[in-house]
Amino acid sequence: MTKIQITTIILIIAYIIWEIAIRIWSPEANIRVDLLFIYPVLIVMIIISLVQKFKKS
Repeated sequence: MTKIQITTIILIIAYIIWEIAIRIWSPEANIRVDLLFIYPVLIVMIIISLVQKFKKS
């Protein structure tokens, strides 16, 4: 595993924890501005990780 892939896994785990925290402490949050930053970062990291994975194969 590369450092990018490990970082991607850590980011996904952190996102899951963040979502659980938001649902527990702020269930009335309808408009989520934080997702405008989180989703693009996660998508880019996942794409880079997948490209690395398939280039090695």
